[in-house]
Amino acid sequence: MEPRSEPAGGLPTEIRGTAERGGMRRWVCLALALGCLSVPLAADVTIGHAGEPAGRIVGRIDGISRDGEQVFLSGWACQQGRTDSIDIHIYAAAAGAPTRKVFVTASHANFDSEPAVERACHDGAGGKHRFLVALPFGDTARDLYDVHGIRIVAGVPNDAIGGSGEPLRDLGVPSMPFRSATVPPLPGAYAASPVHPRVFTTPAELKDLAARVDRPGSYSAQRFEQLAGQVARDLTSARDWDATYAGCSIEPYLYAFSYEPQDGHDAETHAALKLAPATEAPAGGAVVASRLALYAALVENGAVAPRGSPGSDRAAALAKRILLAWAVHGFPRDRDGRFLPLSALSCDSAGHIVPYAGWALPLQLGRGVVYSVHAEDLLQAIHALDASEEARLDAMHGALFELIREGYNQSDGRPQPECQRYTNGDANGTAALLAIARLLGDQRRFDAVLYGNDRGIPVIMPWLRLFDGAIYGVGDKPMPCYPNTGPDGLHGGLGFTTPDVAPGEVQDRYRAGVLQTFGYPMFTLERLIDAAELLRTAGFDPYRYRGNHGQSIEMALQYYACYGRTPGFYATVTRDNARMCPNDQQYDGKVVNGVEANMLIGAYRFPGDPAITAVEDAAKARVSSGAFALDAILFGKWRG
Repeated sequence: MEPRSEPAGGLPTEIRGTAERGGMRRWVCLALALGCLSVPLAADVTIGHAGEPAGRIVGRIDGISRDGEQVFLSGWACQQGRTDSIDIHIYAAAAGAPTRKVFVTASHANFDSEPAVERACHDGAGGKHRFLVALPFGDTARDLYDVHGIRIVAGVPNDAIGGSGEPLRDLGVPSMPFRSATVPPLPGAYAASPVHPRVFTTPAELKDLAARVDRPGSYSAQRFEQLAGQVARDLTSARDWDATYAGCSIEPYLYAFSYEPQDGHDAETHAALKLAPATEAPAGGAVVASRLALYAALVENGAVAPRGSPGSDRAAALAKRILLAWAVHGFPRDRDGRFLPLSALSCDSAGHIVPYAGWALPLQLGRGVVYSVHAEDLLQAIHALDASEEARLDAMHGALFELIREGYNQSDGRPQPECQRYTNGDANGTAALLAIARLLGDQRRFDAVLYGNDRGIPVIMPWLRLFDGAIYGVGDKPMPCYPNTGPDGLHGGLGFTTPDVAPGEVQDRYRAGVLQTFGYPMFTLERLIDAAELLRTAGFDPYRYRGNHGQSIEMALQYYACYGRTPGFYATVTRDNARMCPNDQQYDGKVVNGVEANMLIGAYRFPGDPAITAVEDAAKARVSSGAFALDAILFGKWRG
């Protein structure tokens, strides 16, 4: 594709008609050389206010930065006089024909921008006009780019911005502009631990839980009996726990390694792992290993298992077998056994290259890695691993740290609305990275993920920044997100959001599905809590932490406790039964699911908060059933 030379400028013929129609933001598929990319195009591109002059396109390319094989292009672009963020289209010189321009990718200039940019944009309302674009893999040798801004109001060309066609400045490692210059410091300081467990729990806490398990009639005793029963079923399962996946498609990792419920994907997982017809595929191997290791560790620390329950040695042996299978045979690697980089995980199930495929890694792998880390940590605590086995598992987790970190960074550079940058995928990614660093006793990696302050280990969205955006605080407004396509959350298509937010709401609340509007933010909150638990064991006090707008984990728990009280866990929100909960209209018609597990640990960590403890008993009754009832990371982090 080539940029057009007419005054309308820059917009490829194939997509110009779609982009220049007024109305809703649309998603189009661009036929790129590397596959198909969904790109959000600006809304109302031809219609301004009556008599409004159309400002020209302005901006500047700052330069390029690199993270491994991933190249990022940075700068700013806007249409003067408009607060709305504009789309940008990026071109480069064709191979062997430097005067001919080819289309590279499209994105959106919707990152936070500083006052100087706002002045250049004639934007007094403080819009977002910066861009950080992850260029498709393979686009690493170019040194000249043209960036065309796509007008919102017609009457001016889709001009190339400043720096187009000029040599690019090397910016070193990628970085993200944020709405505030700093975030408040996290109380505490990193404390190294020479012993295991040291990630999500400590030796003293493990012994305390074993003692509570042995207390007749205790809630912990009831739940441990449930755990023992599930472990017995795990040990007799017909699933092939030695089977692993090493291809370049992301989804098989989710269902074979990271996520136990198959949700109808059994046949796909079976086919991806190339198993014999009579063999059952593994399901959430990391989750199962974590559960087995927890059971073994509790028994080894004095918890008395119910009569007829498996021994700790059998549980530990299967947990180890699952982890070592993945450490030796899982994940893409070369002929010498070295793990391959992010670009090797950029295809679909048919093997076709997909741009930005790595963005899914923080979610699909991150949600499993927290459990494989937990399992290794507990197995080390009970001395179930020899030195060579520890080395193999450490090597696997070290390689996964880099895959997830690079995928996490790539995710922040792909085309998406701002609301997509602070979701459960990002919470999974940071929790996994912190967990690996803590497991390996690597403070440098830990600090890089927590603060984002290490140019040798770039983390574009460190945990403190994620926290600051993931929970709304006092005086916040909703982040720019997908446009509402219906009058309410039941008729709003894939996404819906109200114009207001309440302090404590988790930002990942815009999904319009009946089970999603609570389910997604509760998953985000659970991973923030998982990270808080490991930060706590590392010497920090995350439960006392407050973000730039006063937001905290306790504030989020207080907010959702209201829905646990009325209408109640797994009840449907109506206009009558939740009117005491702030911004209840966001949740009208939705099921209060996933809230109960977070309330248990909320009562455990905030025992003096009556808003949270008021729903504790109801949460205990509800949390003991369902697919996620035996989550090993938070098991025992309750009162009783």
